[in-house]
Amino acid sequence: MKPNFVFLLLLILSACGDTSIEPIDRYILVHDNSSKVWLVDKQLDGDKDYTPLQIEYKEIIVFHESRNAYFHTLKTLGTKPGVKKSYWLDERRKEFGFGGTKKDLVFEIVSMSRNRIVLKPKKNSYKYTIVLVPFPEY
Repeated sequence: MKPNFVFLLLLILSACGDTSIEPIDRYILVHDNSSKVWLVDKQLDGDKDYTPLQIEYKEIIVFHESRNAYFHTLKTLGTKPGVKKSYWLDERRKEFGFGGTKKDLVFEIVSMSRNRIVLKPKKNSYKYTIVLVPFPEY
């Protein structure tokens, strides 16, 4: 009985050695380790909501693990190529941005989770605060 107890104790102690918790890469929330489609659910300017009422006029953003994003309007999805932009995330400064051939779009991260991202424009880079949700099942 005593040798079994010693063996079990050694097994438990050796299994618990050198385990460390690594922080989650926040990019995973955006691209899900491959690609993820987000719907621009709201476009807000202060108290005013400028979100298109009909779903086919709303925009989606497809985020890829390669740090490229493609912007599409649902109505033209499959008939026109999306607008390609690179994206970046700076948690230290609470910034999320898109870079492309024209000016960069820089946002303050208001909130970020697996089910909702709220981005407020910085430096007048975009007109609206945008609320992104994973593309829903209809």
